[in-house]
Amino acid sequence: MSLSLESPVYEATYFISKCINLDGLDQCIKTCVWACRDHSNSPHPREILSSAHHKGPVILIFSVNNQHGWHGYCESLFNESPRTSSSYPTSNGTPPQEVGFISSQGISKFGGNDNADSAQPTLCNKAEYFFRDKNSWHHFNVRWLKHFLTFNKQACLKFEHTQHLLLPDGTPVNNSRNWQLVEERVGRELCELIDEHHQKLSIYKQLKEEEKLGRNEESFFKEEAATLGTEVCGGWTAVIRKVERDLGKVHLACPFGSQRYNCSLPESDNDVFIVYQAKTTQVLSLDPPRQTIKNSERELVDYTVLELQRYCELLLAGDQRCIETLFLEETKAVALSTCQWRQLCKLRHHLLNRSCFDKYMKEAQGNTGLKQLQKWKDNNPVVDQLTPKLNKLSYISIRLLQNARDLVALKTLKVYRDEDSVQRKELLDVRQGKYSYSELMGLVESYLREIEKSEANLSDVDMAVAKRKVENWLLMCRIQDLDINPYQPADQNL
Repeated sequence: MSLSLESPVYEATYFISKCINLDGLDQCIKTCVWACRDHSNSPHPREILSSAHHKGPVILIFSVNNQHGWHGYCESLFNESPRTSSSYPTSNGTPPQEVGFISSQGISKFGGNDNADSAQPTLCNKAEYFFRDKNSWHHFNVRWLKHFLTFNKQACLKFEHTQHLLLPDGTPVNNSRNWQLVEERVGRELCELIDEHHQKLSIYKQLKEEEKLGRNEESFFKEEAATLGTEVCGGWTAVIRKVERDLGKVHLACPFGSQRYNCSLPESDNDVFIVYQAKTTQVLSLDPPRQTIKNSERELVDYTVLELQRYCELLLAGDQRCIETLFLEETKAVALSTCQWRQLCKLRHHLLNRSCFDKYMKEAQGNTGLKQLQKWKDNNPVVDQLTPKLNKLSYISIRLLQNARDLVALKTLKVYRDEDSVQRKELLDVRQGKYSYSELMGLVESYLREIEKSEANLSDVDMAVAKRKVENWLLMCRIQDLDINPYQPADQNL
């Protein structure tokens, strides 16, 4: 029984497969061959796998030792004949997995072990050991359904995202043994989480590739650039007209930078964020629309233009900048919005999930945030006054912490800060250098305490429901456009 490459795996038997190192995983993905070793006593893993195959598909979920995550899953083709050792792409003909997998007794073929015994070989006698003991290993084919090797060798779904999944005895699935059988419900959810993480990495990779290509392209807003620095509403007319003329219907136009938060200064740029909808006939054609258009690094004005599909993908991936736009509905920050987009805003609370929260915290505390501030302090221990550049960095970090706090404590986002709000005054004071390093750290710690106090209340959002609702909205927009712009073939003989 074989499975679809893209389908969630239902009515299957799931086993955990532990891998001693990343090289072993790499070879398994490239050769599509894995192995299990006999126990000293029955039942042996090969017997358990063979029995499981009589019930339906068998899925192996991989985790590499000391990497603290899940690296993918594959379908076991246990009853198919594996390739002979002479067909393995190694110099000595030895199956490449021999350096990477772990036996059910915790012993790797040629490496460290969990419960070493006298049978453990050394590197100097590994060839002799293989030929002496090769019959205790059973090699079999696998078909990979999802893995992260296309991103980088160490990419994985971190254990922190699967802490809630348990074995029948209450042990976290993160602590599973090699060849551990897991419940169908747990195995299916673990595979679905791997799928979701893979999709997020795919979107991120594609965005980076498109951004790299965009550096060599002519500016999309070359003629309109001069108007982007004008007032929020009056300066938008030319760029909106450009998008609708060249790309499609604009559903949303709003600032991307400090104007979105009502925290701009006189010298602030008017960064542009636009969501457009290409004609449905173009989406279905062999010449699909551009999903992302961004400014190059050499341009003075920052802009991001997203097609409706990419916008929805980023919403479901927990992209905080896109999710924030759904909370701007009734504010002055929106230069243009359609009734369809305002319908989408009604789904916003379905998208306030752990992924969105994690992105806020990672950006606030990461290398472009508080870590950089701490590094500056380490190099300047006696200096307490921040530089203008660090003031802006601190302003961004505090804004991110404010949003993270609102997400976990209030279950909403206050994106556009009211004129007389405490949050806005706080942000402007930080940006204008009214906080010393010591005072700023006190402010940071107060937000972190509030976040820690409320983080436990962050409930898991049913992303299947969120995906269905967003997808229904997207399809509604596509169908409505098809009614307005029906397909008209250029060749009437078709």
